Amino acid sequence: MKNKEFWDGAGKILLITALVIGLISLTLTISSRLLEKNVQNNSAAANAAEEINVINILIAGQADYTDKADDYSPVFANVKEMIANYDLAVCSISSLMGTDMPTQFGDAVRDAGFNIAGLANPGVLSGGKDGIDTAMTYWKDTGMHTAGINTSTANQNKIETFTVNNISIAFLSFTDSLNETLPDSEQYLVNVYDDEKTPLLVEKANEAADIVIVNINWKGTDNQQPNDRQKQIARDLADAGASVIIGNAPNAIQPIAWIDDTLVFYSTGNMISSSRDASAQFGLFGGVTISKTVSRDKQKIELFNPRAELCASTKDGSIYKVKLIDAVNELDMSNRDQIEETKNKVLLSMDDSIRIGGME
Repeated sequence: MKNKEFWDGAGKILLITALVIGLISLTLTISSRLLEKNVQNNSAAANAAEEINVINILIAGQADYTDKADDYSPVFANVKEMIANYDLAVCSISSLMGTDMPTQFGDAVRDAGFNIAGLANPGVLSGGKDGIDTAMTYWKDTGMHTAGINTSTANQNKIETFTVNNISIAFLSFTDSLNETLPDSEQYLVNVYDDEKTPLLVEKANEAADIVIVNINWKGTDNQQPNDRQKQIARDLADAGASVIIGNAPNAIQPIAWIDDTLVFYSTGNMISSSRDASAQFGLFGGVTISKTVSRDKQKIELFNPRAELCASTKDGSIYKVKLIDAVNELDMSNRDQIEETKNKVLLSMDDSIRIGGME
């Protein structure tokens, strides 16, 4: 009787209370696990939403080789393995291919691993319109990305982009002077730098691509700081959105420096030259790593680890070859160490954070 009274009274209340507590505990446990799972899923989604892509860019000086040879592949044999380590390899061509320079040399440039070439330079009108048409026919057949000379106004005004590792690139090439005058009816033949129009074109390229690489030929002197004209152009290009500026002044090696987030190679010298002039023997290989981070609706482009290493053109039998300067035999260049020290000081004279070496 007492047991029945217990279950009809306090016991019933205790049982109901225990059931309620159990249900609450179960509910909290399930809710906690669902919340934990949601946090994990959201974290995984956040990580999945963040994508990082990277490209390594090699920057070389001018290629100027007008001597005839049976085989040009040995010219780049000593640096071909280094070039292969980079996603993009940029050089400047100082003469018209097929007119002033043998097309077989152009084949060697491509086979060495270069995939971008700047073609605007002061002497590019040496063959007139026919020479530019011939050169452009050759370059189109190679599949390389080129800029600087054109076959029409429409071709000149078109900004072409290409993508590597999900990073889009625009490449532009200009010259700040010409040895000949452009015909009035053929102003499109060469991209001549214009103080007002060129920065606007770079702004347009910056809107179309993640990074903008600008190659420019300008006046400068070896072992000197960039002149006021070079500095002003570099500043204007940087403000317009250029990511990397590759300068070429005749036979000159000049400093590497940052302008805000823009990396400027004021003059890269000659990567390879068949000139007998001693001042034309030297150039540099530069490198920079670029990352693109995409997270939800945000995108960030960063340039880091800028580096450079001197190179030299040396005669080997009947042909010139390009070598990193540390690989040059002292018998071929008795003052190599002194030259290397002097030119490295020039490279670092505006920004000593640039790394010397490490290109390979």
